[in-house]
Amino acid sequence: MNSGGFSKQFVGGIMALVMGIVTIIRMTSSMPRKITEAAFYGGNSVYYDGSMMKAPAISNNEYMAMMKRMAELEEKVTVLSVKPVMPPEKEEMLNNALTRVSTLEQELGATKKVLVMLLYFGK
Repeated sequence: MNSGGFSKQFVGGIMALVMGIVTIIRMTSSMPRKITEAAFYGGNSVYYDGSMMKAPAISNNEYMAMMKRMAELEEKVTVLSVKPVMPPEKEEMLNNALTRVSTLEQELGATKKVLVMLLYFGK
């Protein structure tokens, strides 16, 4: 590549950058002010003008009933979050059963290998 090709690419890049900036400035200056404010403030800004409705008042009885239900829910969550404790005897029985199952699986695998060998090579 000669030196003229590099300078043309460099000048072209600078021109593209300048034209992009000029285009952005021209487009934003012709936009209505409300659109620019909506984009600037996130588009979902809510301004309080005093005409919004207020939440309905909750009676004391309703509040107490809600608090009672919340306390019951907290108790249930606490009970469910406690990890159950297994007695050591049952845990030992479970470990022994798992060991026996593992041994049986190994014996079954060895028996299967012997059976396959007999079927293929036994004739």
